[in-house]
Amino acid sequence: MADTTSVGAKNTLASADGTKLAYRSWPVKNAPITFAVVHGFAEHSGRYERFARGMAAHGMATYAVDLRGHGESDGQRGHVDSWSQWVDDASTFIDHVESAVKGVVVPLGHSFGGAVMLSTALAGKLRSARRFVVSSPALRLNVKVPAWKLRAADLTARIKPRLVMTNEVDPSTVSRIPEVVEAYRTDPLVFRSITSRTFSEWRKAAANILAHADQIQVPFLILAGTADKLIDPTGSVDLHARAAARSELHLLEGRYHEPFNDLGSDEVFAIIAQWLNKR
Repeated sequence: MADTTSVGAKNTLASADGTKLAYRSWPVKNAPITFAVVHGFAEHSGRYERFARGMAAHGMATYAVDLRGHGESDGQRGHVDSWSQWVDDASTFIDHVESAVKGVVVPLGHSFGGAVMLSTALAGKLRSARRFVVSSPALRLNVKVPAWKLRAADLTARIKPRLVMTNEVDPSTVSRIPEVVEAYRTDPLVFRSITSRTFSEWRKAAANILAHADQIQVPFLILAGTADKLIDPTGSVDLHARAAARSELHLLEGRYHEPFNDLGSDEVFAIIAQWLNKR
């Protein structure tokens, strides 16, 4: 039986600019692989217990960070001054995990965290990683954003960057498991806002990722649910097409936005383990 703690041991580290970041760890004795997980927007590391337990069944350990403005880390909820700050958070965290464990560290990013991970790879800041994983990478929205919000985003990002808007996330779209949806809906660390600067920074980052995906040098696995109502899976298909030499794509039939917290998650954990074991 894998040795994991139920909610993850908590600790903190300082990002490149000194911002305090919280993180959790789910150790597995003598794990040959440890994941360094970056969560999606408006959520936090504590929601990756199911992932940690799923990968522990394959003998793999998990660490997960709270990006600034999320979970128990410092910063205004849902705000980033520059996308590069989240890239620095991710890079600092991955470096920390690599220094803390034996064996191979595999970075993994979900949704917005997937976009952050791809930006980190493009910036050359996955310094030691030999491969990484992205889940439902946030490259194209599959929710209808009001036209006024799109028009206002770039303007307000410049003149009022901390303006708070609703992030348009419907909890029922994250999973087909009612208990997961209810836990998301009532989680005090999950929030419903996004700032104008964050939204603008994400749009620019997503466009940059797709424009330069062929420059990613580290092999990576892409997971995307075909029934994702939050993030359009065609973004993952396009990403794979632009980085075909470095990527492998698994479209998960009928899955919602969070494949690690959805029905059939054991199959997803097995896909990841098989991909890692064959490389």
